[in-house]
Amino acid sequence: MAILSIGSRGPEVVTLQQELNRQLYPSPRLSPDGIFGGLTRTAVRAFQRDAGLKVDGLVGPMTRAALGMPDTGRPFTHRVRLHFRSISLTDVPFNSILAHTQAVYAPYGIKIEFGSGSSLMLSRDEQDRLTQVDGACKWQVTGGEYAELQQLGGPTPGSGVLVYYIDRFGEALNGCGGHMNNRPACVVARAGTHYCTAHEVCHVLLGSTFSPVHIGDASNNLMHPVDFVRSARPVLTDLQVQRIKASPLCEAI
Repeated sequence: MAILSIGSRGPEVVTLQQELNRQLYPSPRLSPDGIFGGLTRTAVRAFQRDAGLKVDGLVGPMTRAALGMPDTGRPFTHRVRLHFRSISLTDVPFNSILAHTQAVYAPYGIKIEFGSGSSLMLSRDEQDRLTQVDGACKWQVTGGEYAELQQLGGPTPGSGVLVYYIDRFGEALNGCGGHMNNRPACVVARAGTHYCTAHEVCHVLLGSTFSPVHIGDASNNLMHPVDFVRSARPVLTDLQVQRIKASPLCEAI
């Protein structure tokens, strides 16, 4: 995949400039002339800073995904909308979480879209009770604090996956993809890493019958069982991608 930088020219640069104009509103606005010059690089750097990415002015896979640009020769064929509901701020800035989640799925033609986002306006009693979500992380949520949490935030706007951010779990984990019937959702702790949200969303998309649930050992697969800080963007297997695209939560576009 070509990295766009100073001196790049062509239709991909036009797309880049249009996306920067749409998402960043730079001043002055960029002329979509297909020439990657100084103003375009300044806008790229500003976007990277806002998205919590490495600020280098180069448009590689992470920046492409965050801008909603597919890899060269790999147009988006599917999309998943995420709806964010928060009780707690996260250790990793939200914009960085979203950008890293988008970057995981983009190479496979899957576009992760921000559907909606809001902070849950809890009563003092709810806040005290759900600061730590207790109970076991199970595929099928039927009751307890998991169910109480996942009923908050109103109906899902259209299709997609609800992502709840909490302070911590009673168990020693950073996320859980278990959810209620007809309420596709996952829960991520404040301490979750850059790719924790992508991992838990993947559990929801793969479903409870997919095997193997986790891929461990030395694998850089997204579904490694441990939420560790990664030095490289995690990957998916062909079988995982097939199941994700077959999910009713993953729409063909």
